[in-house]
Amino acid sequence: MKDLLVQCVRAGGQVLLDHFGSGLPALLKENQSSVVTAADLASERCILQLIRARFPDHGTLAEETGFAPGSSDLTWVIDPLDGTSNFAAGLPWFGVLMALLERDQPVLAAMYLPVTGALYLSERGQGVTRDGTPVRMTDATSLASVLCSYAMDVAEDPAEVSRQCLGLGRVVQQVRNVRATNCCVDLCHTIDGRYGGYINHCTRIWDIAASCLMFPEAGGVLTDLSGAPIRLDLGAEATRCNYPVLGASTTLHPALVAALDWSD
Repeated sequence: MKDLLVQCVRAGGQVLLDHFGSGLPALLKENQSSVVTAADLASERCILQLIRARFPDHGTLAEETGFAPGSSDLTWVIDPLDGTSNFAAGLPWFGVLMALLERDQPVLAAMYLPVTGALYLSERGQGVTRDGTPVRMTDATSLASVLCSYAMDVAEDPAEVSRQCLGLGRVVQQVRNVRATNCCVDLCHTIDGRYGGYINHCTRIWDIAASCLMFPEAGGVLTDLSGAPIRLDLGAEATRCNYPVLGASTTLHPALVAALDWSD
């Protein structure tokens, strides 16, 4: 199934490149931070066709078309265009994310960055590779020596936005500096050690399913903001559940959780 996974992300990525820079309109979904283009839909159609041709009994959970349960224990979780706002603005920070879940546990995962051609691939128990070369998270021992990604979106409650900004302030005081493309590029740069940490207050299952496998396989931890384990939901709320997440190496993770804690 790994060959199909690679085929799917590359094919979806080629669809995105074919549309990139063409000025596609971005249509609002939930709010101004959540948009969709014709490229998202075309990439998703391409990927779903490939899966259904090979494994018609598998379930699929895709960002634009939702959850289609299968008759097996296997479900493909698909983000056909992660970073749609970047894509629509002509910025090269976007990618295709996929994970294969056995029940609710990821066993295969891929992240593909079409502009650079970088392919991150992971199989349970086999580590993570970038273009075939094993990668690991940073071996740094201090937050002050690393960059950290910090991302947030619009929220209905202005107090929640203020709370997230407070968290940003606490983190920026602890790390070398903060960066954010607010897409899978940040995840990739954390997995391969270029960033020391990743924080995002607004993700859905398709944003993080691949990372739930890749972070531990690369020597790290991906949790909620308090450090508690993430449990992926394939139930009725699967497409609506928000996952605020925090990831880092096993060494830096406790310090990053502490840095984000504004309860004191």
